[in-house]
Amino acid sequence: MFRMRCKNFDDGYFKLNNYLFFNIGYDMVRGTVTSHSFHDELIFETASCGLNMHDINYTISKWKMLINLYLDPKELGLMCARLLHYRNGKGHKDYIPDIGMQFKKRRNVSGSCLMSMTVGFNPTDGWHCEVFSRASELTMRWYVDLIFVHVLLREIGKVVGFTVNNIKVYWHMVSTYQSITSMPWFVIMAGKEEWLCSNLELLNNPTLRTHDWELTKWQEATVKRFEKTYLKGDYQNFKVQRRPMEAYLMLKGEMERKDPVWTKDLTLPDIDINQEVDFASDPENDCFGKGGYR
Repeated sequence: MFRMRCKNFDDGYFKLNNYLFFNIGYDMVRGTVTSHSFHDELIFETASCGLNMHDINYTISKWKMLINLYLDPKELGLMCARLLHYRNGKGHKDYIPDIGMQFKKRRNVSGSCLMSMTVGFNPTDGWHCEVFSRASELTMRWYVDLIFVHVLLREIGKVVGFTVNNIKVYWHMVSTYQSITSMPWFVIMAGKEEWLCSNLELLNNPTLRTHDWELTKWQEATVKRFEKTYLKGDYQNFKVQRRPMEAYLMLKGEMERKDPVWTKDLTLPDIDINQEVDFASDPENDCFGKGGYR
């Protein structure tokens, strides 16, 4: 359990993963498969984001899947309508109560990872957002979740009146974990491939080790997976295993890169927020409920 302060989403992605892996910040290692940390909070000074999906070998189809998986247009429209209701004259000008939105539920064993978010305004934080997640795989899936929340806040801000550069984000995580499948790829993205290579040599040649050389069980598993998958091509039976390895080959120029998916160009396809706001604000639809908000 810890609280971490970050400049923006890029800073948070690398800062959290580096802390867990290199500073042994995790609470539990499950065999050689995952390492976990529980009940954490990240505070982002802004929601700006320079991460791009193609850098971790995702295509635009992943973006469309996220929209369909998480976003309910009516929930989004109602949230914005409520924010506008307060911003346009109800209550104090320096305070807008936190308005929430639920993400869609999933019909699987463990349920959705992203649960909900709120947006509000107060004199202490200015515009702020709270994100609640049940579980986050940090090296690949959370990377895309960060992009998703960034674009969502950017589009909400266009309607309500803020930008991703002036909204603070509090991200509450019940469970975070790193997966052995993509852990070596994160270390490489963090600019530390040499760390993998040098420790691999020491693992394979015990006579070269100094008396103070030591790896945690999770670090050792990551180095071994780097050798087996990224250098020798094992563990490629499933798409989730091939994705980070292929990203590595693309980085090395040994595999053709896929079409770029720039975050700055992403939108919410087939969702017109202003239209959803008009629907939610129409008294005939009674979205707020008689006598106040539902």
